[in-house]
Formats: sequence, structure tokens, C-alpha cells
Amino acid sequence: MNIFVLRQEEISALIDARHNNPHHILGMHECLDDVYVNVYMPGVASVSVVDISSRKEYDMEQMYAEGFYTVKIEHTKPFLYYLKVVHKVWDEDGREKEISEIRYDAYSFDYSADLHKVMAVVNGSDDIESGFKVKDLFGARHIERSGVKGVSFCMNVPKALRVSVVGDFNHWDGRVNPMRKIDYTDIYELFIPQELNETRYKFEVLYDDGRVDIFSDPYAAAYEMTPGNASLLMELSYKWEDAAYMEKRKKADLCNMPVNIYEVHLPTWTDEEKLTYRDLGKKLASYVNSMGYNYVSFLPLMEYSSNDIWGYDTTGMFAPTSRFGTPSDFMAMVDFFHSKGIGVIMDMVPVTDIDCIAYWIETYHLDGIRLDNDELISRFHSVTNGSYQDVMVGCRWNTEGVSALIHFMCKTPQTRENYQDVMSAVSGYTDGEKRIVALSHDEVSCHKGSFIEMMPGGYEDKYADLRVLYGLYMTMPGDKLIFMGQEIGLLGGFTGTIPIDWSVLEFDANKYLQKYVKDFNKLYREEPLLYMEASEQKAVTFLDGGKKNVTVFKRSADTASDSLYIVCNFGIKDIKDFKLKVDTDGKYKELISSDHVKYGGEGNHNKTIKVSVKGELIINVPALSISIIKRSSSV
Repeated sequence: MNIFVLRQEEISALIDARHNNPHHILGMHECLDDVYVNVYMPGVASVSVVDISSRKEYDMEQMYAEGFYTVKIEHTKPFLYYLKVVHKVWDEDGREKEISEIRYDAYSFDYSADLHKVMAVVNGSDDIESGFKVKDLFGARHIERSGVKGVSFCMNVPKALRVSVVGDFNHWDGRVNPMRKIDYTDIYELFIPQELNETRYKFEVLYDDGRVDIFSDPYAAAYEMTPGNASLLMELSYKWEDAAYMEKRKKADLCNMPVNIYEVHLPTWTDEEKLTYRDLGKKLASYVNSMGYNYVSFLPLMEYSSNDIWGYDTTGMFAPTSRFGTPSDFMAMVDFFHSKGIGVIMDMVPVTDIDCIAYWIETYHLDGIRLDNDELISRFHSVTNGSYQDVMVGCRWNTEGVSALIHFMCKTPQTRENYQDVMSAVSGYTDGEKRIVALSHDEVSCHKGSFIEMMPGGYEDKYADLRVLYGLYMTMPGDKLIFMGQEIGLLGGFTGTIPIDWSVLEFDANKYLQKYVKDFNKLYREEPLLYMEASEQKAVTFLDGGKKNVTVFKRSADTASDSLYIVCNFGIKDIKDFKLKVDTDGKYKELISSDHVKYGGEGNHNKTIKVSVKGELIINVPALSISIIKRSSSV
């Protein structure tokens, strides 16, 4: 037999929001031959208990404190029930009336948290290696208990005396839905038997030092629109249409395919307001496709609080920011990119949890995750045991090589030292290690200015030097990444608040630069020697330029017999009849030259086919230019 006693001090603890085991007093309790049902619902007019089987109704009495209702049902055993709750409201004419609702009692249900997973946390085996997924336990989950749909809330809160779920459904009153502390743990849980989709909620905590805090769910799938920060109860439902893309991705060889990334800070890519992920995805995909990029990389789009830190102050690791819509909107954006053959990479540098990384890959079909922690990257691959071989996890940047390149090009032509000496000493440039050559947001933020502003000299020289910089960047070993706006010669560095000024394309110089970048992107994707994996001996081979301010190097691949010859003149004078040493005699064609008039150059490049004799090719090398030359068997 069971004994149950209502104690005033326990009721007071409940009313004062100090109770950490509300199920001990609330809900149905057996006592000898009778049962008690207790609820705490401040602000309602009346409450009744309804036997689900017999439909018999038992009125509850308010006693001990306002909002505390109890009923003793004699000579019966525990039964399934729901509550009939009556509210007093006023109609449009100011007349009082009563309305009633039927709801299940949250405190009539057993644990909604999986106790095996709870023990995994207690035992320290709550890691992805052991099959543990944090969102299978913590946060809010839509589940069904005893045929009743509702939401399971679970949170680990050390040093708490009481934890409550608060939200729109309980008027944000921490007294109404206190959670149950699971014995021997700091974990609190509660099942609320209501369908609460798209409802705001948070957790309210009374700590052992007397502090009361309220915070959003760090595991939430969605959050309300900023500047609000409440979590949103949301079931993720989206019908993906990228099956063919995902299947093709599984077969791709990431080491021997072109990876050309357009890096985007979504809030400032356009100045159009109130666009959702769906709208932005269509506009951005169209532009990315037209420019010849095959990946887009977003600065962090996990929920964040401050616009000043560009998304790196993550507040919700498992949710796309609400600034541009719902998780389904985000899925639709990724799906649309995939329909256009564009991969999607997310910058997740703030995240250190492997489970979270895997969640984003699986839930949102991401093609890449940017991290800068080598140990975390290594652990991820080890822990997931190769499950995500078709996903670029890490996306590490060759920052040393990029910094050396930019520093070199920022100098005036007269003070530029030997390019070969500078770049040969850079790790990742000639050693064959494939990293991303990233002209990223880092390079144009923090008052550094844009790349066009960094270049020395007058107006025309700046654009000529920038074309050389971009040409060298595109011919360096490694995948490619450029930050938005830099492909059009945008003035002003990245602030995170000022949108791209697309009107600069009204000027010829900017329009020519965009055309140059577009054509180089096309060449990069069509010319395997620019992206195929190469050993240290073939990644970059510097050749004797024979003249000051001229650098010549070739790009080769382990499985190709030909090479690309890159000729660069950092000086301010044209060089005619330059002797280029080539491995094989034949007909040679200039694939691209930054000096072409369609790119804003002087047009002193090599316009005709050249034929080598005894390993020498006679070419023109225009001032402040870069050219790519290749033997052509089809000419």
C-alpha cells in the first residue's frame, strides 16, 4: 500500500517556486484505498478531473493557496485522466463569461527522458563515439507518451535548486511548470502533453546562491526573430529534392576536383530587406553560377546575438539564425543551391562539439564545415570513422601563403623583392599540401580596407596589380575562396554592417575586373592542372625568368604530361621577345592574360599561337601582368 500526505511546507515550496521534485506532490497519488489528484494552476476559475474511461468528472477544490487545487477520490485505484480547466474571460461587450479547455496533466506522466542516456551522462560516456547524440536527450523534443503527443524538456543545470519551463503556454510563470530533478544527477526533465509547435519557451532557474536566471534553450532547433531570443518549439519537416545531387557527391573525388568558393556574409550581401533564406538562396545561387563558383561558404549562420561579430558569437549551436526565416527556409535554400550544382559550406569555427557538427551535416545536407582547430578536425574524422568522407570537414586555410602573397603585392613595383624567394619559403605553397587559398573576410576586415585599396600606385596601376594578385591566387596550389564584393573591386573593407555596393559595376574598371574573375573561374574549372592533386615536386616549379621583376613557374600534376606556364611581370615596363623555357616543343596558346583589353588592360598580350624552337618560346610579357600559357595539340 502507498501513503500520501499533503504537507503545507511542500505546497509552499511549490508556490514559491522552490520545489525540485514537483511530481512528488502534483499529479495523481495513491493513498491506501483512495487517490489524490493535485494541480497548481494560478489564474484559472476551476479545475475538474475527468476519468478517461468512465467520463466521470470530479471537481477539484482550491485550498492552501491560490491556484492549488486538490481532490480526494475515495475507494478507487489510479486511472487515466485529463483535466477540464475553466477560465473566466470578457467578451467584446465587456461581459464576463467562462470558457473551458481539456488538457492532460503534465505531472501524470513518467520520465520522458531516456534514463539510459541519462546514465551515459552520469558515467561520462555521453559522446558520439558511444552513439550518444545530445539532442536525443537535452533540449526540447516532440514525442508521444502513452498515445499523447507533447514535448519532452530536459536540461543539465548544476547548482540549481529549481528549474522550470516557461513560455507562451504558461504566461512565462516559473511556478507553473517546474521540472523534476532526476535523482543523483543535475538533470531536470518534464513532459508537457500539449502540441506546442512554433511556441516560444525558455528555462528559468533558481540557483543555490539565490540567483534566478532565465535562458533560452542552447539545443533549440529554432529561435524567435531577433532582437528577441526565446527558443521556438519547432518540428523540422522538409521534403528534400536533392537525392541525385547527394548521390553524385558520394562518388566525387574531393582531392581532384575544382573547389572554387564564394564566401558570403549573408546579412550584407544585399541591401534588400526582409528577404528569407529562400529568396536569398535563389538570388545568390544565380549570381554564384553566373560567376563560375561551385561552392558558397557562409560566415556563421547558427543563431547569434550580436551583429557586430558577424555571427561568431553563437548562442544556438543547433539552429539557423532566425534573421532570415525558419529551419525549413534554410533547408530550402540549401536544396536550391544543390539543384544548381552548388555546394554549401558553413563556417563553424565557434563550435567545438563533434555531435553538433554531425547534426548540421545530416540535418541540413551541408557539403562542408569550416573549422580552424586541427585537433578537433582530426578527432571528428576519427570519431565518425569516415562516415562523412564526401563532406569537406575542416576547410583549413593556407593563411601563411595568402598573407605572404598579399604583403608582396602591396609593395610598390620598385620595392618588390624576388617572388620566388618569398613564396618558396611559405608552407603549403610548394610542398603539395592542399589547403584553401583564401582571400577571405579576414584579409579585408578590421580597417585593412579592400584588396583594390591595398594595391599601390595610381588608379589604373591598382587594377592592374589587383588582376595580378588574383591571377597568382588562382594559380597557387589549393582550393580557392574569395570574399564577396572583392570580385568587383569593392571599395571599403568588411565591417559586417555595410551592404555590398553593387552600383560600382556602373564603372568600367569594376565591370572589367568582374569579367576577369569570371573568366579565370571558368579556366580554373576547365583546366585540371590548376586543381589536380600534385606531389611536392610538381605542385609549383619555379623557372629562371632571366629578368628582374619577372617570375616564371609551372603547374603540373602527377597524372598529366603537360604543364601550365605562368609568366608574371611585376614591373612597370613591357618586355618584348621574352624567352620562355618549355619542356616540349610545339604550338602554345595563351589561355588568359590580365593585360587583355576586355579586362581593362593595355592589350599587349600574346594574341596569336606561338611555336617553340629548341625548348624556347618567344612571347610578350606586358607590364604589371600575369599570363598562363599551355601547349596546344588541337591548334
